[in-house]
Amino acid sequence: MKKIRIQRVSAFDVTVTLPLAVILGLLSVRGTGELSKMQTATEDYIQCQTLARQLQSGSDYLVGQMRMYTATGQREYMDNYFENLNVTRRRETALEYFGENYGDTEAFPLLKSAMMTSQNLSCTHRYAMRLVAQATLVDFSAWPQEIQSVSLHDSDMAMSDADKLRKAQQLVSNSQYQNTRDNFTEKNSESLDSLMELTRSRQGNAETVFIDIYRKQELSAAILVILMIEICAMTRRLVVKPLMQYGESIQKDEIFPVVGAAELQDLALTYNEVYRENQETQKLIRHEAEHDVLTDALNRGSFEKILNIYENGETSFAMIICDVDIFKHVNDTYGHAVGDQILKKVASLLQTTFRSIDYVCRIGGDEFAVIMVDVSQELDYTVRDKITTINNQLSCPTDDLPAVSLSVGVAFTERANPGESIFKDADKALYHVKQNGKHGCGFY
Repeated sequence: MKKIRIQRVSAFDVTVTLPLAVILGLLSVRGTGELSKMQTATEDYIQCQTLARQLQSGSDYLVGQMRMYTATGQREYMDNYFENLNVTRRRETALEYFGENYGDTEAFPLLKSAMMTSQNLSCTHRYAMRLVAQATLVDFSAWPQEIQSVSLHDSDMAMSDADKLRKAQQLVSNSQYQNTRDNFTEKNSESLDSLMELTRSRQGNAETVFIDIYRKQELSAAILVILMIEICAMTRRLVVKPLMQYGESIQKDEIFPVVGAAELQDLALTYNEVYRENQETQKLIRHEAEHDVLTDALNRGSFEKILNIYENGETSFAMIICDVDIFKHVNDTYGHAVGDQILKKVASLLQTTFRSIDYVCRIGGDEFAVIMVDVSQELDYTVRDKITTINNQLSCPTDDLPAVSLSVGVAFTERANPGESIFKDADKALYHVKQNGKHGCGFY
């Protein structure tokens, strides 16, 4: 199976994530801009409606005040008219705003034309109000300046006050006046429709772009989510689970399973190699700590530990102590190198003659001990036969080594009249053999 390297996966994730993050950021900025445009277009739409109504209502107010004045002759209606015309200036304010914000649109000329129509109507209004003022107001100096500046036709000046009032009312209610009013309303409505269409178009464009950006953001976010899920899944499969398995292996003192990401697999292989080397080293250290360097038999420390275990246990065993006869003479005559060869030979014969479950130990210079397990005193002949076999081979060497023999003392756990310990009892049996000619096997 192809190894997956976390380094490469991480580099790929970074390569994909960073551009996506940048794209999301740019889309967010652009989306904010488009949303702002859409909000501005909406606000313009509302403002357009408000100003168009303001222009229409301003004109309607002037007409209303003028008609009330021509109908009643009350001065307050005329004052209201000129206050709105010169001070409040509702129509002019609306037109100025349109000029500043929509002067380059098709709606503005229509609105200006409507305003001119409204201003033309104002001439008719002033003339009608002059007729009424001429018929009702005595003090000429108290008239508004706009009324004073209006000149009446000679024929109108010659009319009676009642006729002047009737003509004033006819001027603001005849078909010609009403057609002009309708023309103003139509142009105002057309300009409003044009502006509404413009703002709707802006809204639509901004909405289209915004929706496109939003969909791209959704796609980018979905890719990021998928990428995050993939990262989490791969991290768990390639890193977390292998690390958990490594932890379990450490607790169980086992080698690591070679699983997970390539880096972890390399780590596991390195650890396993070190682990095996350490195991071999530990085995060697334990072996050296437990065995005699010269003969490779168990050493005195191991012998004492094993003897203590069996003495405190319930398993029957035999304690066999062996001395190499005339060993000092061999050392003095042939040298220590030959003596060492004799000790190796004795240890080897003991290990091959006794069972693999028995413990062969070197407990002194030329002194060996064998702990023969799972054996009772009824099998003493077995021990004797084994010692006889070994002595026969030592007495008739075929390896150019000098002939030697073993003196052996044996004690069983189920012996009669046991002494202080099984080792001392076996040692007593050994001493008896050595005192009676050596080269033999004695039992306690």
